[in-house]
Amino acid sequence: MKKFLITSLFLILFCSGVYAQSKNIFFLFPFYMPETSLGLVFTDILHFKNSDHKYFSALNFFAMYTLKNQFSIGVVPSIYLDDQNYLIEGKLIYTNFLRKFYGVGNETDKNNEEEFVNRAHGFGISVSRKIVKNLMLGVQYDLSDMTIQDTDDDGILQYCKTNGVISGFGFKAKFDTRNSNIYPTKGVLIKADYVLYNNRFGSKYNYSSTKFDFRNYFYIYDKKLLFSYQLYGESINGVAPLQVLPAIGGSNLIRGFYANRFVDNVLLTFQPELKIKITNSIWLAVFTGVGNVYEDLEDIDLREIKTATGFGARIKIKDNPRMNFRIDFAFSNESQGTYFTLMEAF
Repeated sequence: MKKFLITSLFLILFCSGVYAQSKNIFFLFPFYMPETSLGLVFTDILHFKNSDHKYFSALNFFAMYTLKNQFSIGVVPSIYLDDQNYLIEGKLIYTNFLRKFYGVGNETDKNNEEEFVNRAHGFGISVSRKIVKNLMLGVQYDLSDMTIQDTDDDGILQYCKTNGVISGFGFKAKFDTRNSNIYPTKGVLIKADYVLYNNRFGSKYNYSSTKFDFRNYFYIYDKKLLFSYQLYGESINGVAPLQVLPAIGGSNLIRGFYANRFVDNVLLTFQPELKIKITNSIWLAVFTGVGNVYEDLEDIDLREIKTATGFGARIKIKDNPRMNFRIDFAFSNESQGTYFTLMEAF
């Protein structure tokens, strides 16, 4: 832990000194989500870039604790180098969180709820290079060690794959025309990731993970109505531990369902959102989300979807780049969620 803190402090001081436009912002604020109950977050977010660069680099150090005795600590860098021709992204995280499990599939019964504590620590890094304008290609590595505790002796979790190390190498691509990577108001983002986890790399499990993320942002009325949408898909091929299976729910992906309410090998979602300007500092938002999880790609049926809708507010807490405090109230056919957190859902 001491080395972790020293490394994070060094990165913060180094980036603050090197880049012309750097802002180191400390936040200590309460938050609430159905999955966590009331909690407290300390985060130090450093955004930095040279004056002639388009995108901000970022270094986010965070520590979180909730009334359910959950905690998480980590540092997540995203740093551009060499006149923004290279991008280094990573994570270093330790988490001890209570989670709920209802079974695998899109027809699980909410009454079959099981609780367990997921303990995991992980490390990830990727290096991407600009190939042509707006397009970057890269390689990545991901490592995590996961265990679950406090399970029911007679529950269905005992039949699931849960514990062990995952280790995988992969590729990634990003096409980005957005006017900002922190709070975009126009442009398109397309991301694709592929990682192969295999025992030859030290992984207990052999599987591959594929992710696709498409986002679009644009004003539809005199910079007072901002419309955005996200199409997101994820697929697991092979035998993976329960904790990494694609899942619906939570504060970012089909808000209104409990986090990890539905999990399976394949996920497909679509989320539109409209923001309405009230003042320069306050915007209102209305949103919806549709999607589902499936056993495999052949089972995808767009007629069988989960739906949630909601509304909320965005309150500006810093500028250049703009960062909002997000308040969302979301509703699905079986539950509702209230979310107080930083940053946008997508």
